[in-house]
Amino acid sequence: MRLLIGFPPGGPTDFLGRIAASGLQAAWGQAVVVENRAGASSSVAAEVVSRAAPDGLTLFFASNAVVLNAAVHPSLPYALPEGFAPVGTFCSAPNVFWCAAGQPWRDLAAVTAAARAQPGVLAFGSTGVGGTGHFGGETLSRALGISLTHVPYRGTAPLMQDVIGGRVPLLAHGMAGAVGPYQAGHIRPLAVLGPRRAAELPDVPTMAELGHPVPDSGVWFGVMAPERTPPGLVARIARDLEAISRTEDTRTKLATQAAVPDFSGPEPFTARIRTELATWRQVAQSVGIKPE
Repeated sequence: MRLLIGFPPGGPTDFLGRIAASGLQAAWGQAVVVENRAGASSSVAAEVVSRAAPDGLTLFFASNAVVLNAAVHPSLPYALPEGFAPVGTFCSAPNVFWCAAGQPWRDLAAVTAAARAQPGVLAFGSTGVGGTGHFGGETLSRALGISLTHVPYRGTAPLMQDVIGGRVPLLAHGMAGAVGPYQAGHIRPLAVLGPRRAAELPDVPTMAELGHPVPDSGVWFGVMAPERTPPGLVARIARDLEAISRTEDTRTKLATQAAVPDFSGPEPFTARIRTELATWRQVAQSVGIKPE
């Protein structure tokens, strides 16, 4: 059996996908081989799985990057979610709005005041156009009625380097790649861009708690099979994935990436994809997010 991951080895998606693969291998008593098919923010892996035989032997360890891609790109070589049989979500991690520790702001109200005093002058960084950070920063700006300039980077390392160095004052970034800089005192959390507070940041409010609800731009991870995979097989994989997500060993491993178990089965997973696709398409159109 193959589990395709749309990002290179060593990153958060790869780490989490290998947790799922190891659990499924133990549950089934057969080898589950992880294949990293990086490219186009996971679209390469998604296309391979969408064209695979619907026999349960080729699965896609997806993140919501696949939904954001579909929201931004007018045409892709597969349909979402129609080209797949969504199996279930596995875990999730929050998206957070931060400022560099060297900046004077202690809360989002101070950032809002500064942005209104100098419209378009303040900038926020993200790890690329059309990613969760980009969407998260844009929805925050829209909710607060402020203008922030988006500065995209190719990866977390150069983004953090410029934030810590004072070249970009703000950033929208998931917990997974920000835990180290936060613990080192380089960045300061201002608000969680989702419905729940982050376990690692219990004192940091959500945007809804601040009176400015925004769509959840946190990252989810889940498993998808090719279209026409038999429902009974999909249900079996979903049951095993849920059992894996509930173990204490899995919870401990997920916590190293600031992720938590977050299982939902085939029907709610499919509904979530449809809802998020409609939401992010509307956001992309309203703020002008276009593919590079």
